[in-house]
Amino acid sequence: MKRRIWIVSEGSPGHVSQSVGLAEALAATEPVSIERLECRPRLNGFARRLVQRWMGDKGRPLPGWFLGRAGLNSAALPAGKPDLILSSGGKSVFVARTLAARYGAPYVFLGERKPYPSAWFHTAFTPSKFETGENDVSIDMIPTLITRAKVEQAAADWPERPTGKLWAALIGGASVSHRYTPEDWRALALAMNAIAHREGIRWLVTTSRRTGADVETCLRETLDPSIVAEAVWWSERPEKKMSRYLGAAERLLVTQDSVTMVSEAIDSGRPVLVVRPNETRFSEQSFLPAYFDRLERTGRMRRAVMTGLSDWPAMPALPENAATAADEIAIALKSRLGWD
Repeated sequence: MKRRIWIVSEGSPGHVSQSVGLAEALAATEPVSIERLECRPRLNGFARRLVQRWMGDKGRPLPGWFLGRAGLNSAALPAGKPDLILSSGGKSVFVARTLAARYGAPYVFLGERKPYPSAWFHTAFTPSKFETGENDVSIDMIPTLITRAKVEQAAADWPERPTGKLWAALIGGASVSHRYTPEDWRALALAMNAIAHREGIRWLVTTSRRTGADVETCLRETLDPSIVAEAVWWSERPEKKMSRYLGAAERLLVTQDSVTMVSEAIDSGRPVLVVRPNETRFSEQSFLPAYFDRLERTGRMRRAVMTGLSDWPAMPALPENAATAADEIAIALKSRLGWD
């Protein structure tokens, strides 16, 4: 009989991809059904603190009317009982914890669990070295939907795939911790020109929602058009082609501002160079510095500053059948659940 997995989504593509990635890794090892529940809690910081206090140290379930306020229609819940509830992203926790308590199902969270107690979860797979509670399990990398097989199939099914040697550049944008300047972006584009001419490659380039039209203009004005095989300029025409680009590329360049994008690039099985601006400002409690350091130390990626990117750093030799983060977490989770 299939085990039933409920995924509670709060609308963030990056968060739900972690849950789906883990669920699919579990599905590769035994029969499961995967059902996705959407919720959209609308609580400000003060209201969230009040709700958390009411739920207490053990996370007692909230009343049904609250699920309705969170955008989850209780009457439309799947029939039967889930065997596992998964979620990622803090906004999903109240709903997922309530459903777990209501149905007596183990609740597994992916990512930083703060400010919620470890006791609210059966298991919290966390990349943060600061989270060491009774139900916390440390992970080197967050899971993603990406696998080598998926991206290579996407590239094989790409009718207009450019010819020749291709590398891909995945471009994010400014965040609280990453402060890019026009000089950073121009330096990156000039380095991409130099690398392309030196290595005899062309670039597949995709920007993102966070990049912005001004940055895209800077890149387009600086990049040599002859070394761009294809590009997605998100502010002009958003297209989801990243899986194709990952599968078609021999190597990947990724900006450091997006944890999800960096992790997806690594899970594609390609050598990855992560580039960052001159100015980064991490809070003392941020898990990101240790996360990136760990990925570089274990040989999953290399890093460079954008304004100093004159040479592509030596890349590690990757195993032919490297396990993804989701595969590794699935093995640990099955053991904790007694599904072996």
